[in-house]
Amino acid sequence: MDMRNQTLNFERRDEPIRPRRLPFVIRHSPFVIFVLLLCSCATFARREGVQVSLVNLALGEATVWETELRLTVRIQNEQPEALVVDGAVHKVYLNGTYVGEGLSNERLEIPRLSTATQNVTVYLRNISMLTKLRGIIDAQAVDYRMTSLLYTVNQGRYRAERTARLDFKDLQPASSAPTPKP
Repeated sequence: MDMRNQTLNFERRDEPIRPRRLPFVIRHSPFVIFVLLLCSCATFARREGVQVSLVNLALGEATVWETELRLTVRIQNEQPEALVVDGAVHKVYLNGTYVGEGLSNERLEIPRLSTATQNVTVYLRNISMLTKLRGIIDAQAVDYRMTSLLYTVNQGRYRAERTARLDFKDLQPASSAPTPKP
C-alpha cells in the first residue's frame, strides 16, 4: 500500500474529547498505599504476652571512666506457646535520664506460661553519673524505667517497658526504741 496517495481525513466533532481512563492500579493507588502503610504500622506495635522486669542489680568492676552495673532481668512469657529469645536490648533510665543500655546475645528459651532470668551488664559513664548521683542521694528515692526489645526466633520482636520507684527510706531499718530494763 502506497502511503503517498492517502489523504488524512479529520472530522470535526462537537463532543469534548474524553481523556483515556487510567488503569485501575494507578487510579486507586492512594487507597492502596494507605492500606499498605496501615498494615505496616501494625507490625511495629507493642505486642502483648511478654513482660520484662528488673529482679536484681549489683555494681561490678569500676574504673576511672566507667562502672559495670549488673542487672538480672526476668522475662515473663504469658503466651500458650514457648518463646525463644535470640537477643535483647535493655535501656535503663534513672529519674528520667538515660543511663546506659545492656545487650545480650544469649539464646534463652522460655517455656509456655513461664518465666526465665537473664543477666545483662550495663556500662555506666562515671563522669556523667557524678552529676546525677547527687540529685538521687538528696532525693532519697530514684525512679527507674527500663525499656526492652526482645528479638525472638519465630515470633518477631517484642517491646516491653517497666517503671518503678525505689525509695531509700524504705530500705533503712526502722529505728527501734530501747526496751526498758526490768
